[in-house]
Amino acid sequence: MPLSQQGRCAVHPDLPAGGTCSRCGSFFCADCATSVAGLGVRLYCTACAARPDVNYLEALRQRYQGRRDDWAWVVGGVTLLLCVATAAALAQWGLRATKESLFTLVLLIPVPVGVAFFLGQRWARHALLATPLVMAVAADALARNARFLFFLCAIPGLLTALRIHRDVRNQLFFRLPVSPGALKALWDQRFNNPMARQALRFGYSSLFMPLLSPLAVICGAVALTRVDLTATPPIGRRGQAIAGLVLGFLSPLLWWLVLLPWLADLIHS
Repeated sequence: MPLSQQGRCAVHPDLPAGGTCSRCGSFFCADCATSVAGLGVRLYCTACAARPDVNYLEALRQRYQGRRDDWAWVVGGVTLLLCVATAAALAQWGLRATKESLFTLVLLIPVPVGVAFFLGQRWARHALLATPLVMAVAADALARNARFLFFLCAIPGLLTALRIHRDVRNQLFFRLPVSPGALKALWDQRFNNPMARQALRFGYSSLFMPLLSPLAVICGAVALTRVDLTATPPIGRRGQAIAGLVLGFLSPLLWWLVLLPWLADLIHS
């Protein structure tokens, strides 16, 4: 093909086109070709790649960046409760050098960390991991005969802190860098065909409450029609939609053919 008849880049007319945008169809050169995380091998021009409806993972990042998540409110609420409990205990016992008063002051150890966490201070994310152990060590110093109990009580707090520390939504609140893969997992969890997840929930619930089976079938059918892996962003969860449909159909049969006769024989016997 003569050079004059070749497509030219819409942004750089002096350069030959290397492809067309998957959204608007305009020509782009090799420098303008832009891939979007989560959309496979599709390429876009620079303008389309910056659109929120195309670069949905970046739009998700900007939506949650610096905004408090549920964990931030939970930590803030627990911190407030600890302050109230400490004030009530001190009002009851007074600030005296007794074991009860000193144990009350142990409840104040997480307060600075909780306040800093709620305000978005990054160091508080790491300090939250150590707080249950610090509380256990402080309590052990006051009563060594209950060391096992103190450290046993610290385990749920440590596990919760680890879960918070790894939570992608919480990392966005602290404006930490999050990989496209983690953003994709967050998007799948919250926005990718939620009707399919409801269908699966209703399907499992219908095994115990068969009256929910029609809801499982309806949600599963609707979710299945919404599946479109070629859309932008892609809509998936086909497996969950099918599982909800199957469980919705099988639940009444299970109760009618197996569980109801078994219950009748159990009552008569």
